[in-house]
Amino acid sequence: MPLNKPSLFNKSTLSKEDFLKEYWHKKPLLFKQVFTQEQLSFLPNKEELINLSCNPDIQSRIITKSSETQYDVEVGPFEKEDFQELNDFTWNLLVSDVDKWLPKSQKLLKYFDFIRNWIFDDIMISTGSIGGTVGPHTDHYDVFLIQVTGQRQWQFGHNKIYNPTLLGDVEIKLIQRFEADESYKLNPGDILYLPPEVAHYGIANSDDCVTCSIGMRTPSFAELLTDFVDNTAQKQSENDRFEEPEFKQQPPIGEITSQDIEKVKQILIENINTNNISQWLGKYLSSYRNIFHECNQSNQSANIDYSKDLYLNSFTKACYLTNQETTLFINGDSYPCSQHLAQLLCNDKHIHVNNLHKLNTEDKNLVKQLYLNGALEQQN
Repeated sequence: MPLNKPSLFNKSTLSKEDFLKEYWHKKPLLFKQVFTQEQLSFLPNKEELINLSCNPDIQSRIITKSSETQYDVEVGPFEKEDFQELNDFTWNLLVSDVDKWLPKSQKLLKYFDFIRNWIFDDIMISTGSIGGTVGPHTDHYDVFLIQVTGQRQWQFGHNKIYNPTLLGDVEIKLIQRFEADESYKLNPGDILYLPPEVAHYGIANSDDCVTCSIGMRTPSFAELLTDFVDNTAQKQSENDRFEEPEFKQQPPIGEITSQDIEKVKQILIENINTNNISQWLGKYLSSYRNIFHECNQSNQSANIDYSKDLYLNSFTKACYLTNQETTLFINGDSYPCSQHLAQLLCNDKHIHVNNLHKLNTEDKNLVKQLYLNGALEQQN
């Protein structure tokens, strides 16, 4: 692999194949000095994060710690004066969805292009005082913790903990008895990978500590089942109803019979087929935890400049399905298109002007539609 291509593994003896086989979803791993500080200079510093947290549209939180068992949470937006009042406290600011509000931060994602991007959740960045922390906890998602500036000490376990005993009377889910198996001090450019359900506890060692979190989240069974059932139910007619089985002998009036259960089972099975699942899943994954519809503004100009490249809007989430035909899923909607266009939008998130001119008529019409609804944009 050429050294000039962004990769977590350029300075490592570990390959991406080894990582996916031995560590991904399984166990923690420390990457030392992946970045120089200059390579991370496009990310917001402490003051810029504070400014972002004052934006009413951006999700942010401040966690203050009074003792090992006392934490308080304040939800943004904040005002600059709020931070002056924190001088006497140990505090940690968390700013979510930085990748959407500051699209330049998406440069980081090039280092993670070996992981399917439809499970990418967000870039969250934190900063605070010396000793700032969110406390010992577990997450339901894979996370890459990148130290941007300053130092943060990370303690973590080796084993997954699915139902830890939590502290009482605390607004966030923190582990009551945290025991670490390892501890690392992350310096600028270091990355700590943690799989889901591994307990960890990060504490800022310096006042200039900025830590970037790349979160990869898959939906829970409950989320999948709830959405699939709701989606399937919306397609049913009021005329389609459960019919009682025919009995040789009428059962007692209060009994649910095995025949009733089989009837209901058959209704469910008839609605679970590959086509139903694949079309629903594409729409679901392209809208899962997506804030596009809340934040996006459609393009004011209906005219695409065919001398400029097109890019996915930073709030847009896209994936595609290839069977006999290709289906593109964007922000919960589905569109037929060529596999070539689907790959440009979902894998590259970018249509170079040369490719734009080569698209067939149907793809060009779709590109215009996506541009009009704000899913695609051109940079000035």
